Amino acid sequence: MTIIPKQPGFYPFYDPYRGSDTLNYPRKIGVAVGLGSFYVLAQYYSLPDKLAFFRQYCWILGIIISTSMMALYISTDVFRHSLKVMDEFEGDSDIRNQIVATWFSDKWYLLTGLGLGTVNVTVSHLLGIPADFHATVFSLVTIYFGVFLSGFTAGMGLHGIISIIVLYLRFAPNLRHSLNPNDPDGSGGIKKLGDALWFFGMLIGAVAVLVSIYMFGVQWAFVYKPYVQVIFLSWLAFPYIVAISVVLIPGLAVRRQVSYYKKDMASTLKQEEAKIYASYKRFDEKEDEIIITEKKELNKELDRIQDDLKKLKSMRNSHIDGKN
Repeated sequence: MTIIPKQPGFYPFYDPYRGSDTLNYPRKIGVAVGLGSFYVLAQYYSLPDKLAFFRQYCWILGIIISTSMMALYISTDVFRHSLKVMDEFEGDSDIRNQIVATWFSDKWYLLTGLGLGTVNVTVSHLLGIPADFHATVFSLVTIYFGVFLSGFTAGMGLHGIISIIVLYLRFAPNLRHSLNPNDPDGSGGIKKLGDALWFFGMLIGAVAVLVSIYMFGVQWAFVYKPYVQVIFLSWLAFPYIVAISVVLIPGLAVRRQVSYYKKDMASTLKQEEAKIYASYKRFDEKEDEIIITEKKELNKELDRIQDDLKKLKSMRNSHIDGKN
């Protein structure tokens, strides 16, 4: 399972390019709901005490699995659009294509998914699987499977977020050569990229809320132990940290580059303004009609420079900053 090299863009194994398009959304929803439903049904029928299914929030775990997978599909589509926006700024960048081919490879998606799934099982084991699941071997195996599957789907999303941060950090230094203060978005033309990061953060935040509900709802066997409480709180905070990181880390990098750009542009415009004011000294040596004509031209240039300085000042430094 690899990205199809003949097709431009980003097509991971879970959303491949087939024929003339990727999976449509009814199929994506079907895959996401199917994964969660498979666990939910297996867990429900594995438990002798059916009330334990609700008491231990198994249905929330199923929702986490489906939501994580659906969030992965949606974020993949948004990321494809972000790649098109980046292409408008810097053209067909070999470095960007290399990052996409390397960091966004199927191998790393699978390895990160397997890794986080394994860690999720380990954390759940340390927290203490509730006694309700020890009723039968099938119910115990099923809960471990559900925990692993939720970690696997979230892990693929985590890898995507890490890769996106790496890509934005590489993209940020090139902004100084491509920003347009006249762009109506008020961000030099990069507002869509910032909006995408906020959207990624909200998707992760939605999953984080579901994880919090699940972790607080389950009756963990060993949560009374001090070191287990540390593990519990750390694992609870982890998705929120990821959600903040995908917005903040690229935002700080973009802010730095945009600030440099605005400083350099403001200096250039002020130098042009000073030259125009200095040119007024030549008017005493010329006829009145010539002076009037040149003054009109200089006034137009001054108005343009003042307008450019205002637009430059009002331009947002990044998606984490408000309007100036």
